[in-house]
Amino acid sequence: MKLISQIYNVLLYPMARVIVGAQSEYQRFRSLGKTPKIHCESPYAGQPILLLALYQKGQLRPDLIRLLQAAKAQGLYVLGVNTLKLKKPASVEGLIDCYIERPNFGRDFGSYKTGFLHLYARRWENTCPRLLMLNDSVYYSTRGLDQFLTDLTTSPTEVLGATENYEIEYHLGSFTISMAQSVLKAPRLRKYWRRYFLTDVRPTVIKRGEMKLSKTLKRCVSMPGQFRALYSSDRFLNEVKDNPPLQDLVIKDSRTGANTPAPRFGAEAVSNLLVGRFIARRYALGEKVDVNVDTPVKELNEEVLITNREDFGRYLLRHVQADSTNFDEILSDSLAAVASETFMLGSQIHQNAAILLHIGLPIIKLDGLYRGMFNNYDILRMQKKLPDIEARELSALLMERPYGGQMLYGWKRAAFSRGLI
Repeated sequence: MKLISQIYNVLLYPMARVIVGAQSEYQRFRSLGKTPKIHCESPYAGQPILLLALYQKGQLRPDLIRLLQAAKAQGLYVLGVNTLKLKKPASVEGLIDCYIERPNFGRDFGSYKTGFLHLYARRWENTCPRLLMLNDSVYYSTRGLDQFLTDLTTSPTEVLGATENYEIEYHLGSFTISMAQSVLKAPRLRKYWRRYFLTDVRPTVIKRGEMKLSKTLKRCVSMPGQFRALYSSDRFLNEVKDNPPLQDLVIKDSRTGANTPAPRFGAEAVSNLLVGRFIARRYALGEKVDVNVDTPVKELNEEVLITNREDFGRYLLRHVQADSTNFDEILSDSLAAVASETFMLGSQIHQNAAILLHIGLPIIKLDGLYRGMFNNYDILRMQKKLPDIEARELSALLMERPYGGQMLYGWKRAAFSRGLI
């Protein structure tokens, strides 16, 4: 049945692509002649700017309110651009210094473009020491939020993202990018935003938006080392290699969702790394033994519950002599190697949600369940790291959008399977 479904999706894909493209052009037509509306704008005094792209109807989510309160407490000037409408736009005054509502077309990059063009029209780039781009495609926890904002707004790195993404080509996740004034003022970046062509087609937004923005920002920095991620693969490797409690966390809280082919961390992967280099396979004798002929053997298969580093160590010690002096080092290195290799595969924020949350990243991608990267076990692991109110908020937001490969049908499932929606 799975093969039949895959064939069906392939056959429907051309139609799905036409429909998604037509819907985008229809939204473009509806937005013609409509201009962004500025509901409030406080004077700008040269402080760091938070540009927040929103898709909020009626009222702001509670986690966004807490984010804005934290940003204001740190003295940031907040420029918010919403593609939907609030019931009472005046209610955000005091939280958002400049609040703009625009036509619902172009996704988050449409809002980013509106914000950047507004900033450039006001010439704020001449006095803004640093700009932070955020959007509401992620949930904001209070766990580590203040330090996260501080790290992004005070970093000496010219372009600093929250996480990396290795899918298709290396780039920073556009839900969080911080940039220095030298980058903000760069003619190349201004040209990028002036020429950015809006669309609602998701793969095009990723290609022309997220990926091309990263390429543009790379060209704006003074040297390659000035373009990096706060929670990079390199940082994770060097934190996990000599940190047994973090190794325990990786074993216990690594992603378990199986609806995508993205590799997952597992004790078996660590065993496979060691087998053939440090471990010789062990065999059990067959039940019938004839001393006059070769003895039949079979590989010994065992099932062992491994929930932490100590369990895994006991499992491996079957093969290690009691007086072995470097077992602990080999165990740490092998765990760190496999964990960091898995960490850097694809979209890091999807691949490592619970781990990143634990080590300080206060954001969780809200399409994790929808894209098949999370399952309910993963949600429970994340919930245990949050205050009760935030845990319930997060699960409600994630479970509003179940896995699209099961929830959607017809051309929509075909479109989802190829990333069109």
